[in-house]
Amino acid sequence: MTAHDNQEAAHLEKLRAQLTTDMEAMQEKEASLREYEQRLRLLVDHAHQPQPQHAPAQYLVTSAADTRAIEAEWEKYNRAHALLEAARRGLADDRLALKDREEKVQAREIEVARREAWVKVREQELAAAAAAPVETKPRPSFVSAPLRHLFSRPG
Repeated sequence: MTAHDNQEAAHLEKLRAQLTTDMEAMQEKEASLREYEQRLRLLVDHAHQPQPQHAPAQYLVTSAADTRAIEAEWEKYNRAHALLEAARRGLADDRLALKDREEKVQAREIEVARREAWVKVREQELAAAAAAPVETKPRPSFVSAPLRHLFSRPG
């Protein structure tokens, strides 16, 4: 393994650790968002539950202040719901980006492993070539090589 391969492997390990940390943070955010959504759903369910019936002789009087307070609460709910949906969409986008990044890292790991295997095989070939005795054949001279070709027998 060369220094470059070691450096690349360390970089890939660092990316893997960062991905793991990012995934854990996203899971915590998702859990928090789910808890928040659950609280909102409980509030909505509570708001939609029928109020106890009052005696027919009594009239429910709501003042403008009560109506404004209810409208303000609904406005808060609508804003919170919009924020929740935006966060959910962002989380989905982050998941897709993380998945794409992870696939690229895995492809890179495979490529590095393939290169390492090739380098190992090549190093073994070079070591075997270095260990084998070198045979020296007499090289034909410039003058004798064409003549040898003319006088050799075919077959």
